[in-house]
Amino acid sequence: MSSSKNGSFLEGVPGFVRDALSLCLFIAGTAIALYLVDLGCIFKTMTGLSCPGCGMTRAWLSALRLDFSSALAYHPLFWAVPIAIALVYVQAPCAELVCRAEQEPGSVGRALLGVCSFVVKHGTMLLSALIAAFLALWVIRMIE
Repeated sequence: MSSSKNGSFLEGVPGFVRDALSLCLFIAGTAIALYLVDLGCIFKTMTGLSCPGCGMTRAWLSALRLDFSSALAYHPLFWAVPIAIALVYVQAPCAELVCRAEQEPGSVGRALLGVCSFVVKHGTMLLSALIAAFLALWVIRMIE
């Protein structure tokens, strides 16, 4: 790997990809640290309540074994996490593409422009709906 003038070998990588990689490394590092100190769920440790994502790890492990019924039993919204992460990371690049397409018609493919336009118009609403679903499920689980 060659490094650039400032020493960053990721300089040519788009910003959202760098951000996604940074997020993944942070999550992995945090998970390893929590595993090593055997702290468990920080939310439950601090509040005594199960967190909104309680069962998410078990759900994903079940899904990776293709046992989707168990995955849904552990956490019915496990599938929403990658969608939410994708929405967060593609909104800014999609907005840039839509802006470029408005300034230079024909510079962006129609299919890509359609997807990006949808994300720009409805991405925040979809993300808000996913967050609301997580909170609603959490409240329902707390009541039961």
